[in-house]
Amino acid sequence: MAMKRNLPLLSLLLLVSGALYAAASLWQNGLPASYWQWRRELVMLSGVQLMTVMSAAMLLAARPRWLEPRLGGLDRLYARHKQLGIAAGLLLAAHWLIKLSPKLMLALAWVAPRIKSGGGGKDPLVSLAKDVGEWAAWAVLAMVTLALLRAVPYRFWRKLHKLFAPLYLMGAFHGLILMPAEMWAQPVGWLLAALMLIGSGCALYSLAGRIGKQGQYAGRVDRIEALPAGQLEVICQIDGWPGHRAGQFALVSFSAAEGAHPFTIASADHGDGRLRFIIKALGDYTRRLPAELEVGQTVTVEGPYGCFQPRGGARQAWVAGGIGVTPFLAWLQSRELAEKPLDVDFYYCVRSRGDAARLEEVRQACHQRGVRLHLIESEAGALLNADMLPEVGEVWFCGPQGLGEALRRGLKQRGAQAPAFHNEAFSMR
Repeated sequence: MAMKRNLPLLSLLLLVSGALYAAASLWQNGLPASYWQWRRELVMLSGVQLMTVMSAAMLLAARPRWLEPRLGGLDRLYARHKQLGIAAGLLLAAHWLIKLSPKLMLALAWVAPRIKSGGGGKDPLVSLAKDVGEWAAWAVLAMVTLALLRAVPYRFWRKLHKLFAPLYLMGAFHGLILMPAEMWAQPVGWLLAALMLIGSGCALYSLAGRIGKQGQYAGRVDRIEALPAGQLEVICQIDGWPGHRAGQFALVSFSAAEGAHPFTIASADHGDGRLRFIIKALGDYTRRLPAELEVGQTVTVEGPYGCFQPRGGARQAWVAGGIGVTPFLAWLQSRELAEKPLDVDFYYCVRSRGDAARLEEVRQACHQRGVRLHLIESEAGALLNADMLPEVGEVWFCGPQGLGEALRRGLKQRGAQAPAFHNEAFSMR
């Protein structure tokens, strides 16, 4: 949320798992002295780190409520889940490349063939674990690749992503059987056992369809209104809604076939279960909504989620880019800010004033709260940059990622006077 380093979760996982495995390996086997010994240790090390990262990703996929605020909101949680997923794909590729490296090394005559000691027949359980691991590996690599292809429709990606749970269980079986027995008595084994137990529990929880179920509420579409620039305002009446804080978002499902999409709640909580969403046509689904959505149809809302929540006190700058105005609409209605003095400059960036969602409502609310509104119209040649922002203690941003990163970099140049920078990492894939 703030302009500071997030907890380096991935680095921490890799460092701890790697250090524990290295200590156990050196204790039992000493320093590797040949290519074949190095290969064995690197295969095991990459496997241990892979299961560590996949277990953490599986835990985040379960969306535990207690973990969300600790990571700065569900948007941050999903950003880390994506990072872990990419890291798992890279570790998996490294694991199999190291495993397959003897063919290349022998073909180049860089190593001598390994002389295998005699012994009994193959253990069928070990053979099965190897096969299961290979099947899961190819499937996970394919899933990571598809997740990175933005051209893949969300509804297809969402269904495909559910395969991660059974693939994780296949990987856990592979690791359980092939991990040397003596390693389970070491700290690295204890860590891996705990993570695999947690990850397997989360995978089974996912397969049972329980993720997010406790936070889902049924309702109906109460009102629909088309707004300028391909925007759609939807008012929903939700039964049993527990309330929300201004700035939070919800996972909204208007169609079971499409599934849930994240939308910011563009209204403060008034205790009546009425939620407003302003949705911009940014993809194939949101472009179809105006034609498919009807008053009275059922809707399922899960949440609320997120920690993009208002504060009073120090002088602030709010920056909204296009549809990013939605959390600020809720802020301007909120009781939290109504009771606090505001010293705020609000920069609303749009292509033209005709594209600004609920501009008159924003004007009136800003006037009532004493917020200084600045309308930045790009078609008129006005482009916001960090130099245009006054000396403030905090900057709250919601809008296009490119604009946010440009402002973040520009504000960093103020050195010790740089304000805290808060933004939403609004990407669920």
